[in-house]
Amino acid sequence: MNRTPNVLLAVVSVLALFLVALSAISTTTPERAPVYLACALFSALGFMILNGMWMHSRKRKPKPLIDRAMPVTLILAMVFPLAIILSAALPLIAPAGDYGLMLIMAGVWTGLTLQSARAALKPS
Repeated sequence: MNRTPNVLLAVVSVLALFLVALSAISTTTPERAPVYLACALFSALGFMILNGMWMHSRKRKPKPLIDRAMPVTLILAMVFPLAIILSAALPLIAPAGDYGLMLIMAGVWTGLTLQSARAALKPS
């Protein structure tokens, strides 16, 4: 089954999103902190909801990102949490920037991995 790698990918992506959100929130002004937190949460949840609605309207079903029949998918799927973790260093390097778009991108990638784990857990 494809359950374990896809669930592990989702867990690592959620932790990476938490890391990048914590990094951005810790280097911003107190007024921007709730905005950054909302960007991270709502982009992940919004992606899952809107993409689910879009796929349902097209009569398609989400598929797991990692497939045991094709081991290269594991390496390609590792790009998502790796890019999120690497982007967590940006607020520490340049703390005066606006990192809302970075959090939205990280949230969308996390939503994609969560949707993949959900598809892997559903019985075929």
